[in-house]
Amino acid sequence: MTTHGHRSDSQVSALREKFLERPLPELPGVRDIISASWRRALEHQVDADEPDPVFVADRDEESMLVRSATPILDNLCSELAAHPVAVLLTDADGLVVHRSSMDRSLDSGLDRISLAPGYSYAEESIGTNGIGTTLECQEPVLVSGFEHFNSRLADFECAGAPIYHPVRGQLVGVLDLTSWAGTPGPLLLTLARRTAKQIEEAMLAGTGARELALFREYLVSCRRGSGAILAVNEDVVMVNNHARELYDAADRAALITHSADVAGSSTPVTVLADLPSGVVARLEYRPVYSGSVLAGGVFRVKSQSASRRTAGHADPQLAGVVGGSPAWRQACSAAQASFTSGNWLVLTGERGTGKAALAQAVARHHSPGGHLIVRDCEGVDDYEAWAAALAEEVAGGNSPAVVLRHADTLGTEGMRRLTDLFTTWQAAPPAEVPSWVAVTLSGAPRDADAAGWLMPFFAHTVEVPPLRHRTEDLRRLVPHLLARHAKGRDLAPSDGCLRQLMRLPWPGNIRQLERVLAEVSRHHRSGTVEVTDLPAECRTITRRRLTQLESIERDAIVRSLAANHGNKERAAAELGMSRATIYRKIRAFGIVPGH
Repeated sequence: MTTHGHRSDSQVSALREKFLERPLPELPGVRDIISASWRRALEHQVDADEPDPVFVADRDEESMLVRSATPILDNLCSELAAHPVAVLLTDADGLVVHRSSMDRSLDSGLDRISLAPGYSYAEESIGTNGIGTTLECQEPVLVSGFEHFNSRLADFECAGAPIYHPVRGQLVGVLDLTSWAGTPGPLLLTLARRTAKQIEEAMLAGTGARELALFREYLVSCRRGSGAILAVNEDVVMVNNHARELYDAADRAALITHSADVAGSSTPVTVLADLPSGVVARLEYRPVYSGSVLAGGVFRVKSQSASRRTAGHADPQLAGVVGGSPAWRQACSAAQASFTSGNWLVLTGERGTGKAALAQAVARHHSPGGHLIVRDCEGVDDYEAWAAALAEEVAGGNSPAVVLRHADTLGTEGMRRLTDLFTTWQAAPPAEVPSWVAVTLSGAPRDADAAGWLMPFFAHTVEVPPLRHRTEDLRRLVPHLLARHAKGRDLAPSDGCLRQLMRLPWPGNIRQLERVLAEVSRHHRSGTVEVTDLPAECRTITRRRLTQLESIERDAIVRSLAANHGNKERAAAELGMSRATIYRKIRAFGIVPGH
């Protein structure tokens, strides 16, 4: 019979039942580490009788942890072949990524409680156990029989030992040995500790060998020539002085982004990259190996003699709008061609992309002294009065240009009034009608049939690209918008800040970017803007649109991490969540820690 100090398993079972009926602050006879875990399980509302661990289909089975641990775990499993012991490995969230055992009966028992690859054994998922409690306590933990919170786990003895990254020092996983209850637990715990250390040593050897191989090849490449050199893998970025001298912060950020897309290739590759400055860079990639393992890659970067986007002729810069990417320049050129040819224009695209701003910039550029009328179609209550006021202003405005925003929000009556007005203008003398009309559409019109009445009046349609399709323009947009809101104060983004902004999906486009930078300028009076100065929504890299509740939770985690200088344990305690939970949410939300 398993014993817990001087208590038998049946006595611990009775204490557990008593605790579940009436949770007491003190539990004599139950180890402190176990009673504290039981309380956390109650807080997480974990079922005490039916195990229901979370299943995650997308798990990383090719991580450095798994690669380093696999031969060690295979060897250990062979050594334990005569014993009913399962060897398990989890990631830092308690997600099982490996299980091996030579005992069919034990395997069947573990399958019944879903202690298998893909299932999370974090405490908030299953309660007290050798994996989740080890993650919470960050120390080796033995959980025996009815010390498990869930009664279905009482048949097992579990010994977990944490595994730490040998270079960064962060917790990366747990090595767990599980057997039937009654197996000598201290022996399992000793073996778990020893195996975890072996895995850490293997990770150190692998990390050192990979990064040393990459560093050596980087040095060789730097000595061979005077050009710009980058060396990249999932953990390391090296940039030589020539690259820093040749390319500014935005161009370097773009180079690193392009290199990351290629660096996992096992064969040499050459790619062309349009940089924010307008330069086209040629990246010649060569993979670097440490033995048979890909260690990363080295890039030799060369600037082309001419930019692809500016070859031929350059479009004149439009005042008030900023950008140099091919997609943006194409939209600008097409909009200007519409104006100069006298053809009315429809500008389509997501909200916040700058459609109305582009239309106004085109009108002001080609008719500097002309009258410009801008009207918003959204929120109009009295379409008759609205259309009459527009007609009156056009009639007295000496052939103004007209920009109508959010035309897709017009109802049937609004579309009819506008169609009547356009028909009148088409038949009137040139001096009494607009010189040019542009409308913006951000989505499907409220009345698609009625919208069809308007389309014959417009010869051209131009799609304005979303910001995520022209992130290189952030090099110009960010300083431009910061200057607008800083009002004379010296405020500029750091390299890291610009790289982070370029990695974001920007669902709200330029409008969202401007709101973010306005907030930054309110809280950061002057100097360099770092990643830590950005609001919470910009400290993540997830491309999934978060719900309102998730956004609130994400912001709270980011603020707490910042207040606790990146210490996840203190942040978790401050927020009232477990350490495993905060790790999982940091990963799920793609939160980027400040440096």
